[in-house]
Amino acid sequence: MEAIRTIVDRDLLNNVIPLPEYFQSKKVEVIVFPAEEKSVIPSLTMTEINEMMKGSVTESLIGVLPNRSASLDEYRAERLKKYETVD
Repeated sequence: MEAIRTIVDRDLLNNVIPLPEYFQSKKVEVIVFPAEEKSVIPSLTMTEINEMMKGSVTESLIGVLPNRSASLDEYRAERLKKYETVD
């Protein structure tokens, strides 16, 4: 697969791709590959995903938080209230 590689001023890419301010007034390297027609990520079924996760750290975290529409602030307040007397 052929690729094009060049170094340009960050300012030339302002309207093309969002870049962090850290890159302002710096040279950046640009590498261009042709887009692949096929998806490189295979589509997986839930059964296959569950099988891959079996015994993983991620699996142990499932269900840690109840499935409700509480905000992070509500979870934080709940935790602070629960542990406020612990020394």
